[in-house]
Amino acid sequence: MNETGRKTFLWYRVYCAVLVVLYLAVTIIGVALALMRPDTRDYSSNEIFFVGIIYAVVGFVFAIVFSVALLLPPKPYNWIVGIVMICLGMTSCCFLPFCIPLIIYWFKPETKAFFGRT
Repeated sequence: MNETGRKTFLWYRVYCAVLVVLYLAVTIIGVALALMRPDTRDYSSNEIFFVGIIYAVVGFVFAIVFSVALLLPPKPYNWIVGIVMICLGMTSCCFLPFCIPLIIYWFKPETKAFFGRT
């Protein structure tokens, strides 16, 4: 196996693991908001409840998606999954410094060969 593909896949897995942790935190915050229903000057407790539910559901769904991506083996179909996961991370400016180099290495021929794509 080539070194560039192996390292890129390792950093991709680190990226997925970080996002799993982030989305699990979003889920926990959403559940906490829904259960506590803090009443603020700007929002009623019902509005906070619905926001908490939305955070919990979205966080849980994305945590599952990134968990599955984290566990997939280096097969040709997973190269496409990786592009989608990296592009999802690019929707946040906080992850751009990590996603841009990752996507550059993702498209290198060595990485494609590591995944069995020609």
